[in-house]
Amino acid sequence: MDLDLLSIALIVLAAFATAVFHAVGGFAGGLLLAICLAPILGVKETVPVTATAMIVSNMNRVWAFRGAVDWRKFATVFGVALPCIVASAIVYIRLPVAAVALLLGTFLAVSLPVRRYMAAREFAVGPRGLAAAAVPYGLISGSTFGAGMMLAPFLLGAGLAGEPLLGTVAAIGFGLNLTKSAVFGFSPLLGPALMAKGVLIGLCTIPGTYLGRWIVRRTPIRIHTLYMEGLVLCGALYFLWNAAIGFDRP
Repeated sequence: MDLDLLSIALIVLAAFATAVFHAVGGFAGGLLLAICLAPILGVKETVPVTATAMIVSNMNRVWAFRGAVDWRKFATVFGVALPCIVASAIVYIRLPVAAVALLLGTFLAVSLPVRRYMAAREFAVGPRGLAAAAVPYGLISGSTFGAGMMLAPFLLGAGLAGEPLLGTVAAIGFGLNLTKSAVFGFSPLLGPALMAKGVLIGLCTIPGTYLGRWIVRRTPIRIHTLYMEGLVLCGALYFLWNAAIGFDRP
Protein backbone atom coordinates (compact mmCIF):
# COMPACT_ATOMS: atom_id res chain seq x y z
CA MET A 1 0.00 0.00 0.00
CA ASP A 2 1.43 3.38 -1.03
CA LEU A 3 0.91 6.16 1.49
CA ASP A 4 0.54 9.85 0.73
CA LEU A 5 2.23 12.57 2.78
CA LEU A 6 -0.86 13.22 4.91
CA SER A 7 -1.16 9.55 5.82
CA ILE A 8 2.53 9.39 6.72
CA ALA A 9 2.20 12.50 8.89
CA LEU A 10 -0.82 11.04 10.68
CA ILE A 11 1.02 7.77 11.31
CA VAL A 12 4.06 9.60 12.76
CA LEU A 13 1.81 11.70 14.99
CA ALA A 14 -0.12 8.62 16.14
CA ALA A 15 3.10 6.73 16.92
CA PHE A 16 4.47 9.62 18.99
CA ALA A 17 1.23 10.39 20.85
CA THR A 18 0.38 6.78 21.71
CA ALA A 19 3.95 6.20 22.94
CA VAL A 20 3.50 9.09 25.36
CA PHE A 21 0.30 7.52 26.70
CA HIS A 22 1.94 4.09 26.84
CA ALA A 23 4.88 5.35 28.87
CA VAL A 24 2.58 7.21 31.26
CA GLY A 25 -0.07 4.55 31.81
CA GLY A 26 1.90 1.38 31.06
CA PHE A 27 -0.98 -0.16 29.12
CA ALA A 28 -2.96 0.21 25.88
CA GLY A 29 -0.22 1.84 23.81
CA GLY A 30 -0.43 -0.88 21.17
CA LEU A 31 -4.21 -0.79 21.36
CA LEU A 32 -4.39 2.95 20.75
CA LEU A 33 -1.82 2.72 17.97
CA ALA A 34 -3.85 -0.05 16.30
CA ILE A 35 -6.99 2.08 16.51
CA CYS A 36 -5.15 4.96 14.80
CA LEU A 37 -3.55 2.79 12.11
CA ALA A 38 -6.61 0.76 11.13
CA PRO A 39 -8.26 3.47 8.97
CA ILE A 40 -4.97 4.06 7.14
CA LEU A 41 -3.47 0.56 6.73
CA GLY A 42 -6.61 -1.58 6.84
CA VAL A 43 -8.09 -3.74 9.59
CA LYS A 44 -6.39 -7.04 8.79
CA GLU A 45 -2.90 -5.54 8.41
CA THR A 46 -3.13 -3.45 11.58
CA VAL A 47 -2.31 -6.20 14.10
CA PRO A 48 0.92 -7.50 12.45
CA VAL A 49 2.20 -3.98 11.65
CA THR A 50 1.44 -2.75 15.17
CA ALA A 51 3.06 -5.85 16.67
CA THR A 52 6.27 -5.09 14.74
CA ALA A 53 6.16 -1.43 15.78
CA MET A 54 5.64 -2.39 19.42
CA ILE A 55 8.81 -4.50 19.43
CA VAL A 56 10.78 -1.28 19.00
CA SER A 57 8.53 0.68 21.36
CA ASN A 58 8.64 -1.88 24.18
CA MET A 59 12.38 -2.40 23.79
CA ASN A 60 12.82 1.33 24.26
CA ARG A 61 10.53 1.37 27.33
CA VAL A 62 12.42 -1.55 28.86
CA TRP A 63 15.61 0.48 28.47
CA ALA A 64 13.97 3.63 29.88
CA PHE A 65 12.82 1.74 33.01
CA ARG A 66 15.60 -0.85 32.98
CA GLY A 67 16.46 -0.51 36.67
CA ALA A 68 12.91 -1.24 37.78
CA VAL A 69 11.98 -4.42 35.82
CA ASP A 70 10.95 -7.37 38.00
CA TRP A 71 12.38 -10.18 35.87
CA ARG A 72 10.99 -12.95 38.08
CA LYS A 73 7.40 -11.79 37.59
CA PHE A 74 8.12 -11.27 33.89
CA ALA A 75 9.28 -14.90 33.59
CA THR A 76 6.19 -16.18 35.42
CA VAL A 77 3.75 -14.35 33.14
CA PHE A 78 5.52 -14.70 29.81
CA GLY A 79 6.57 -18.31 30.29
CA VAL A 80 2.94 -19.40 30.71
CA ALA A 81 1.52 -16.98 28.11
CA LEU A 82 3.95 -17.89 25.29
CA PRO A 83 2.22 -21.01 23.88
CA CYS A 84 -1.16 -19.30 24.20
CA ILE A 85 0.12 -16.31 22.22
CA VAL A 86 1.40 -18.55 19.42
CA ALA A 87 -1.87 -20.48 19.19
CA SER A 88 -3.96 -17.30 19.14
CA ALA A 89 -1.79 -15.64 16.49
CA ILE A 90 -2.05 -18.71 14.23
CA VAL A 91 -5.85 -18.59 14.48
CA TYR A 92 -5.78 -14.86 13.67
CA ILE A 93 -3.93 -15.47 10.39
CA ARG A 94 -6.80 -17.64 9.16
CA LEU A 95 -9.62 -15.25 10.07
CA PRO A 96 -11.42 -13.19 7.38
CA VAL A 97 -11.30 -9.39 7.66
CA ALA A 98 -14.87 -9.04 8.94
CA ALA A 99 -14.22 -11.62 11.67
CA VAL A 100 -11.04 -9.76 12.68
CA ALA A 101 -12.98 -6.50 12.93
CA LEU A 102 -15.69 -8.21 15.00
CA LEU A 103 -13.06 -9.76 17.30
CA LEU A 104 -11.23 -6.46 17.84
CA GLY A 105 -14.40 -4.42 18.29
CA THR A 106 -15.98 -6.86 20.73
CA PHE A 107 -12.81 -7.13 22.78
CA LEU A 108 -12.43 -3.36 23.02
CA ALA A 109 -16.07 -2.87 24.02
CA VAL A 110 -15.89 -5.55 26.72
CA SER A 111 -12.45 -4.52 28.00
CA LEU A 112 -13.62 -1.20 29.48
CA PRO A 113 -16.18 -2.47 32.03
CA VAL A 114 -14.09 -5.57 32.80
CA ARG A 115 -10.99 -3.46 33.45
CA ARG A 116 -12.89 -1.17 35.79
CA TYR A 117 -14.48 -4.11 37.61
CA MET A 118 -11.11 -5.76 38.19
CA ALA A 119 -9.33 -2.53 39.10
CA ALA A 120 -11.96 -1.79 41.76
CA ARG A 121 -11.01 -4.99 43.61
CA GLU A 122 -7.64 -5.33 45.26
CA PHE A 123 -5.96 -8.71 44.92
CA ALA A 124 -3.12 -10.33 46.82
CA VAL A 125 -1.58 -12.29 43.97
CA GLY A 126 1.23 -14.82 44.18
CA PRO A 127 3.13 -16.67 41.43
CA ARG A 128 0.24 -19.11 40.87
CA GLY A 129 -2.21 -16.23 40.46
CA LEU A 130 0.06 -14.55 37.91
CA ALA A 131 0.47 -17.82 36.03
CA ALA A 132 -3.30 -18.34 35.94
CA ALA A 133 -3.86 -14.79 34.64
CA ALA A 134 -1.23 -15.36 31.94
CA VAL A 135 -3.36 -18.00 30.17
CA PRO A 136 -6.29 -15.77 29.12
CA TYR A 137 -3.83 -12.91 28.62
CA GLY A 138 -1.87 -14.97 26.08
CA LEU A 139 -4.99 -16.22 24.29
CA ILE A 140 -6.42 -12.71 23.96
CA SER A 141 -3.20 -10.83 23.21
CA GLY A 142 -2.13 -13.18 20.42
CA SER A 143 -4.83 -11.76 18.16
CA THR A 144 -5.70 -8.35 19.67
CA PHE A 145 -4.16 -5.48 21.59
CA GLY A 146 -5.01 -4.13 25.03
CA ALA A 147 -5.07 -7.43 26.95
CA GLY A 148 -2.49 -5.91 29.28
CA MET A 149 -5.31 -3.91 30.86
CA MET A 150 -6.77 -7.21 32.07
CA LEU A 151 -3.38 -8.23 33.45
CA ALA A 152 -2.93 -4.93 35.32
CA PRO A 153 -4.91 -5.77 38.50
CA PHE A 154 -2.98 -9.03 38.92
CA LEU A 155 0.38 -7.27 38.59
CA LEU A 156 -0.76 -4.61 41.04
CA GLY A 157 -1.91 -7.37 43.41
CA ALA A 158 1.53 -8.96 43.09
CA GLY A 159 3.07 -5.78 44.49
CA LEU A 160 4.10 -3.94 41.33
CA ALA A 161 3.43 -0.22 41.07
CA GLY A 162 5.02 2.87 39.55
CA GLU A 163 8.17 2.35 37.53
CA PRO A 164 8.54 -1.38 38.42
CA LEU A 165 5.05 -1.94 36.96
CA LEU A 166 5.84 0.09 33.83
CA GLY A 167 9.18 -1.63 33.27
CA THR A 168 7.85 -5.15 33.81
CA VAL A 169 4.85 -4.58 31.55
CA ALA A 170 7.21 -3.25 28.86
CA ALA A 171 9.30 -6.43 29.10
CA ILE A 172 6.18 -8.62 28.83
CA GLY A 173 4.99 -6.54 25.86
CA PHE A 174 8.35 -6.93 24.13
CA GLY A 175 8.21 -10.71 24.40
CA LEU A 176 4.57 -10.74 23.32
CA ASN A 177 5.05 -8.67 20.18
CA LEU A 178 8.29 -10.41 19.22
CA THR A 179 6.40 -13.73 19.35
CA LYS A 180 3.44 -12.40 17.36
CA SER A 181 5.68 -10.88 14.70
CA ALA A 182 7.59 -14.16 14.36
CA VAL A 183 4.33 -16.07 13.82
CA PHE A 184 3.02 -13.47 11.36
CA GLY A 185 6.37 -13.43 9.57
CA PHE A 186 5.92 -17.08 8.58
CA SER A 187 2.61 -16.22 6.91
CA PRO A 188 1.68 -14.04 3.91
CA LEU A 189 0.13 -11.56 6.37
CA LEU A 190 3.41 -9.81 7.26
CA GLY A 191 5.65 -9.35 4.24
CA PRO A 192 8.90 -7.35 4.09
CA ALA A 193 7.11 -4.11 3.12
CA LEU A 194 4.68 -4.21 6.05
CA MET A 195 7.46 -5.28 8.39
CA ALA A 196 9.55 -2.28 7.33
CA LYS A 197 6.59 0.01 7.96
CA GLY A 198 6.19 -1.48 11.40
CA VAL A 199 9.85 -0.90 12.28
CA LEU A 200 9.70 2.71 11.06
CA ILE A 201 6.52 3.33 13.04
CA GLY A 202 8.25 1.84 16.08
CA LEU A 203 11.17 4.23 15.69
CA CYS A 204 8.69 7.14 15.71
CA THR A 205 7.54 6.03 19.19
CA ILE A 206 10.96 6.54 20.79
CA PRO A 207 10.70 10.31 21.52
CA GLY A 208 7.20 9.76 22.93
CA THR A 209 8.52 7.21 25.43
CA TYR A 210 10.92 9.69 27.01
CA LEU A 211 8.33 12.45 27.08
CA GLY A 212 5.97 9.98 28.76
CA ARG A 213 8.60 9.06 31.35
CA TRP A 214 9.04 12.77 32.11
CA ILE A 215 5.27 13.13 32.56
CA VAL A 216 4.82 10.02 34.73
CA ARG A 217 7.37 11.33 37.19
CA ARG A 218 5.55 14.64 37.59
CA THR A 219 1.77 14.28 37.12
CA PRO A 220 -1.15 11.96 38.00
CA ILE A 221 -2.67 9.88 35.20
CA ARG A 222 -6.41 9.97 36.08
CA ILE A 223 -7.25 12.34 33.22
CA HIS A 224 -5.12 10.31 30.83
CA THR A 225 -6.97 7.14 31.81
CA LEU A 226 -10.38 8.69 31.08
CA TYR A 227 -9.12 10.00 27.74
CA MET A 228 -7.66 6.61 26.89
CA GLU A 229 -10.97 4.89 27.65
CA GLY A 230 -12.74 7.33 25.35
CA LEU A 231 -10.37 6.42 22.53
CA VAL A 232 -10.85 2.71 23.23
CA LEU A 233 -14.63 3.14 23.00
CA CYS A 234 -14.25 4.99 19.67
CA GLY A 235 -12.03 2.19 18.41
CA ALA A 236 -14.58 -0.44 19.43
CA LEU A 237 -17.30 1.36 17.48
CA TYR A 238 -15.02 1.71 14.45
CA PHE A 239 -14.14 -2.00 14.33
CA LEU A 240 -17.73 -3.14 14.93
CA TRP A 241 -18.88 -0.86 12.11
CA ASN A 242 -16.26 -2.43 9.82
CA ALA A 243 -17.44 -5.89 10.88
CA ALA A 244 -21.05 -5.02 10.05
CA ILE A 245 -20.05 -3.75 6.61
CA GLY A 246 -17.81 -6.75 5.96
CA PHE A 247 -20.43 -9.35 6.84
CA ASP A 248 -22.98 -7.55 4.63
CA ARG A 249 -20.73 -7.89 1.60
CA PRO A 250 -21.13 -10.94 -0.65
